[in-house]
Amino acid sequence: MGVATLVAALFILLGLQGVSSQTVCSGNTCSECIAFDYGCAWCTQKNFTKPRCRPSSSLETAGCQPNEIINPNTGTVNTQNDPVGDTSGSNPNAIQIQPQKVKIRSRMRANNIITMTFRAANNFPVDLYFLFDNSISMDKQIKNLASLSLLIGGSIGNISRNYLMGYGVFQDKVILPFTDTTPVKLLNPCAHATRNTSCAPPFEYKNLLKMTKDTKVFQETVIKTAVTGNLDHPEGSADAIMQAVTCQKEIGWRNNSRKLLIFASNDRFHLAGDGRLAGIVIPNDGACHLDQDGKYAKELEQDYPSVSQLTDTVGKHEVHIIFAVTKEQEDLFKELAKRIPQSVVKLLDDGEKSNIKDIIERKYKEMISEVKIIHEKVKGVDIEIRARSQICEIQGTNVCKGLEIGSSINFDVEITVTECPPPGERKKKVVIYPEFMKNDKMELEIDIICDCQCDDTSAVGELNSEFCSDGNGTFKCGLCECYENRFGEFCECDLKGRDSATSLCSRPGDNTTKECSGFGKCECNICKCDPDYSGQFCQCYDKGCGSSNREVCGGGNRGQCVCGECKCKDGYSGSTCECSTSNSSCLQIPDGDVCSKKGVCECGLCVCDKGYTGSFCENCFLCGEGVCDSPTYRKCADCTINNQDVQCPTDCPEIQIVESLKDLDGNGICSIKQSDGCFISFRVVSSESNVTILLQKTKTCPEPVDILPIAAGVVGGVVAIGLLILLLWKILTSIFDKIEYSKFEEDLKQCKWAQQDNPFYKGATTTYKNPMLDTNQPMD
Repeated sequence: MGVATLVAALFILLGLQGVSSQTVCSGNTCSECIAFDYGCAWCTQKNFTKPRCRPSSSLETAGCQPNEIINPNTGTVNTQNDPVGDTSGSNPNAIQIQPQKVKIRSRMRANNIITMTFRAANNFPVDLYFLFDNSISMDKQIKNLASLSLLIGGSIGNISRNYLMGYGVFQDKVILPFTDTTPVKLLNPCAHATRNTSCAPPFEYKNLLKMTKDTKVFQETVIKTAVTGNLDHPEGSADAIMQAVTCQKEIGWRNNSRKLLIFASNDRFHLAGDGRLAGIVIPNDGACHLDQDGKYAKELEQDYPSVSQLTDTVGKHEVHIIFAVTKEQEDLFKELAKRIPQSVVKLLDDGEKSNIKDIIERKYKEMISEVKIIHEKVKGVDIEIRARSQICEIQGTNVCKGLEIGSSINFDVEITVTECPPPGERKKKVVIYPEFMKNDKMELEIDIICDCQCDDTSAVGELNSEFCSDGNGTFKCGLCECYENRFGEFCECDLKGRDSATSLCSRPGDNTTKECSGFGKCECNICKCDPDYSGQFCQCYDKGCGSSNREVCGGGNRGQCVCGECKCKDGYSGSTCECSTSNSSCLQIPDGDVCSKKGVCECGLCVCDKGYTGSFCENCFLCGEGVCDSPTYRKCADCTINNQDVQCPTDCPEIQIVESLKDLDGNGICSIKQSDGCFISFRVVSSESNVTILLQKTKTCPEPVDILPIAAGVVGGVVAIGLLILLLWKILTSIFDKIEYSKFEEDLKQCKWAQQDNPFYKGATTTYKNPMLDTNQPMD
């Protein structure tokens, strides 16, 4: 068996792995079928009448021969798989990720799992850059750095011999109000009238030493550092960090190294916006601007960078930062470290012995003790990364803690394709790498399978196939491709003499292109409708009618839904056949009269005449006290008594105007209040045949109210209350004054007067001196 056969068998095995017999498949063509789910296969066998798109095992069970089943294989192949290892003579670059390149053939929702190995290499390149505050107050820390430079090199050399060290200093922008710009201070910012201290001319940032392996050169450079000074307390730290990180070539950062910036300062920092104090309004562009002397050339043109700019720049260049600061600035820099990735804050020792060396050792060990595997986002591809080595403190995530140099750990990388892209976008590239170490990476080339080879336009198929209605089409990929003027599943329909294959299956006036309204299949210009649909164009939904008694059209005994409308059977009516045409439910026993002769029976219920209510219209509304609430009667009475110009309601009963209603028998008297406060009185009298309104000729008005006594009472009450409040205030004031005066007299009796000298008083002195008197000459 050849290698190619083995690889093909492996792909088929991997492609079938995990396929469930419960997979739901759908598709009218082979390409649609295999693009639906990785568990779906297509049968190309002739005379196969069952659904052709099914899981492979289901197709075999249904009678499709294995060689007629199309089920494209999936799988992975490592195209570059160099073992992880340290740097050596033959391999100058350490390899920390294995494999390096992988090719994947995948279908929709197929789970492709790759085992990736990570190993923290010995002698991995390390770049250390020391960025120190050059203020005079940092002089002791700079001297300590010089004395410890050899120890630092030796300490890092115990972990990795492949290290480089660089050095830069910063102060602040040389402009008021940040730096004193008087000529004397520009020459020596530390000049003072009472002390003779010499400092270097001010500057904001300067790279003093490019990355080097020579620790002696590093030590000499640091020793020669001359401190400087400025006016305000904040420093140009942000500008210095931005230039030290972005100037990769000028500083000497290596592409494949772990980058560590050691920042030391005893003061806070300026941020974006502070430059406006000096008239600098142009925002920082986040680019490198070092001149040939290594100085920041745009310090007087661009503002300080913002925290978000520092965050973006440091993360993009994968630089770890140690903020070595004093106790006073610890909280401020901790807030900054929360926003800048891979940065920590350490306290700077104020004693004679600096702790810079210990800080660097601890940070570097932290850098190599944890690895986080991340990946680039690619549309249509989901990736999950899970650590599965025992050495990791927490498994099942993309982070492994507790790692040691030289130890290997494994990650499971699961790749799942979630969508089939257009034909020109079916090759995807994904890069997986450790965070902040993008040069160590695994590249995935994903080939997404969404088509069948037999569906390709270049595939010939079986021409003039007898399977396609005696040679009226080409049998290709399990389907018939019909020749001109033929259509149908097996090309059984003839188009000659017709406008189109779907002209008789398309509903006239329908602007859509769906045949049979989308609810059926056109076979030879005749619509074969799906279940629950009917009509010439399957336009009728036979379950789209209304319901009564929780059944469509009231159920089969009452009616039937035909093209969206209920067709009721004899004895029933209504839009949903909810009404019975029989009057039996409207007959009152024992009289047997329909609705008590006071209404009509509609849909099995009585609709009563005016003035009657009840299930059988047995209650007379006009015969009770409720007639006063009738809006019709009230409008008719009001309209008649006020002689309005507008026409009174047309349904008013007979109205009789009487002098008085008090002496008449009948129902109670009804009243209507008018806008002037008067009332209209009327009474409704009903007989068996008609209703009459008896309306009193005159309105009933209440007697007018005498306002004068009411007004006098209100005014008198207000005055009386005011006088009472004044009297109460006077009484309380007199009582409190008497109490205070008594207390004052008692204090006067207890006073003791005394005279004492002021201990702070010093009498005036006068000195006289005769300017003509010479004390060296003897007096006569």
